[in-house]
Amino acid sequence: MNAKEAGDLLAKCASYDRRTTGEADIIAWLQALGDLSYRDCEAAVVAHYADSTDWIMPAHIRHRVKEIRRIRLQDTEIPAPPPELLNNPPAYRAWLREAARRIADGEPADPPQAITGRHLRGIEAGR
Repeated sequence: MNAKEAGDLLAKCASYDRRTTGEADIIAWLQALGDLSYRDCEAAVVAHYADSTDWIMPAHIRHRVKEIRRIRLQDTEIPAPPPELLNNPPAYRAWLREAARRIADGEPADPPQAITGRHLRGIEAGR
């Protein structure tokens, strides 16, 4: 998430709880949530206010995003890596980690060819 998205997220919160926000709030929320995707954070805000009247804080969003990601992983089967990686355990594990990350992020499970090719060649070379 970037600063504009952090501001948008706070505006989304304000639409529910009528909070006032300023630049310091945006900076603080970006520090607490900047490593998360805006899309997941926004979904967490909507879910929070759909079932709670509590004032939302970054920790609430982090917990809900963690749950969103867990459910994606639980509900999606990680595809088998390409057969050419069977004899290369580091590349095989890297492919599985990347596929799991993509699923958790809400992206298609199969990493694009550019990732499987270039990224895994570096692993094969020991980098």
